[in-house]
Amino acid sequence: MFGPYLAIESPPSWFFSLPPDPLPRSLPPPSDESTFKSPFPINAKLYNAVLDWKMPAIFAITYICSVTVMNQINRRRGYKAYAVSKTGVFKFLVLLHNAFLAVYSGVTCIAMLRALNVSLSGSMDKYGVPGAIDALCKIQGPRGYGDAVTYSPINGTWSSRNTLIHLGEDQLSPDYTDVGRIWNEGLAFWGWFFYLSKFYEVVDTMIILAKGKRSSTLQTYHHAGAMLCMWAGMRYMSPPIWMFALVNSGIHTLMVSYTCLIRLHKSY
Repeated sequence: MFGPYLAIESPPSWFFSLPPDPLPRSLPPPSDESTFKSPFPINAKLYNAVLDWKMPAIFAITYICSVTVMNQINRRRGYKAYAVSKTGVFKFLVLLHNAFLAVYSGVTCIAMLRALNVSLSGSMDKYGVPGAIDALCKIQGPRGYGDAVTYSPINGTWSSRNTLIHLGEDQLSPDYTDVGRIWNEGLAFWGWFFYLSKFYEVVDTMIILAKGKRSSTLQTYHHAGAMLCMWAGMRYMSPPIWMFALVNSGIHTLMVSYTCLIRLHKSY
């Protein structure tokens, strides 16, 4: 009667509200020190401004419509490459673009691995699997099993089961000086920039189209879907988004590095 149990229930109505609930506000990364987990401070207003739902929604729709039109144009042209794509400057810029993405993705992957290691090390060593689950599923607050600070959408407040844990200076949100959990240990900073990088990555599609080729449905919707998924995860500080940032940056590092090596091999 008092053991673990499984219950299947319908999601609450607020789950499907449009536009999305403005609360909780996404919390900027720690700004009291310059470390790898947060190299420099980010203005709180700017941090939340780019996480407004209209930005990824409008960009994604515009991107999909533009690619659809360009695919039709390229098909009518017989999928012939544009003159600009045959120039040395274009090829150099493509190589530079890929090199930048490879390095950036690699640094992001390392940052997320570090955040994961810091978050898991203390909790898992002391509490085993429950401690690991606590660390991975509750990403706000100080390290320690049961010490997490979580948000309740029902009453709209942040709180901790441990009454000794205090909130930030405003007494309304987690303390930005808390250490040991994924958000403050790197996800807040690197995840935010990784979200922004999804807008830049559409350059990949522009390169394909400039070569007169067709952007596949997978290519198009991958880029649009990635920016929307990263927006949702960062905007509402959803625990699973650390996995997206970690795995996606790792895969990008391998893929783009391979592309760079192929281009360099063809150049010499």
